[in-house]
Amino acid sequence: MSDFKSLLRSIGLNESEVEVYLAALEGGPAQAQMLVKKSGFSRPATYLAIEQLMQKGLMSSVKFGKRYQYAAEPPERLVNYGKSQVNNLSTKVGEIEHGLDDLRLMQHGERPSVKFYEGVEGLKAILQDLADSKPESTLEIANMEAVRGVFTTEELQAVQRILVKIKAKGRALLSGKVNSIRPGVEARLLPKDEFGFYGDILVYGDKVAMVSFKGKMVGAVIENPVLAQTQRALFELAWRGAREYPEFGKT
Repeated sequence: MSDFKSLLRSIGLNESEVEVYLAALEGGPAQAQMLVKKSGFSRPATYLAIEQLMQKGLMSSVKFGKRYQYAAEPPERLVNYGKSQVNNLSTKVGEIEHGLDDLRLMQHGERPSVKFYEGVEGLKAILQDLADSKPESTLEIANMEAVRGVFTTEELQAVQRILVKIKAKGRALLSGKVNSIRPGVEARLLPKDEFGFYGDILVYGDKVAMVSFKGKMVGAVIENPVLAQTQRALFELAWRGAREYPEFGKT
């Protein structure tokens, strides 16, 4: 009988439901008090189990005079109930799969971290965050003339030295005049007349930094692995589409 108990638990019945169902199956229709004795559970627990089993279609009741008798439904109903549980579980698994991105956003009980910056000093803070993060690789889409209009050569070189030291690889799609790039970076040069933008998008680690250099200078750093991976996919699409443009340092 212990094997049957395990099987019944495996299709979603709790301990009291298992004992009450088997007691009713073995003894035939009986009043609740008899099922209390046979199952070994308290009166409230037995009544609750009877109610739950009836809701699941595994028990039924008949009134004799002023009292009710409860009977277990045929074992075939267990098969039907088990199949319905499998179907419900399959549906729920599908719903979870469709909601994976939303669930990842909730990972560790946190929403995506978003930090906003304003002005030159704020944008320098983004550059410092890049250096402090020491990423394995970077992806960037930038207007280099706009970048040089905000950051000094010394500030850019300081970050580059850190990235070179940790051997961070990189790829970049660059607009405007490009004087130099750090070792380990592949860059494709976009014609300014075709791609006239005044911002910077930088992906590093689980972070995406976005900067606007035109008008009021503002920036934001979003820390979220899903969004960072999405930006990497978009960069890859843009990189493949820019094959016709020259690579820096190559003729």
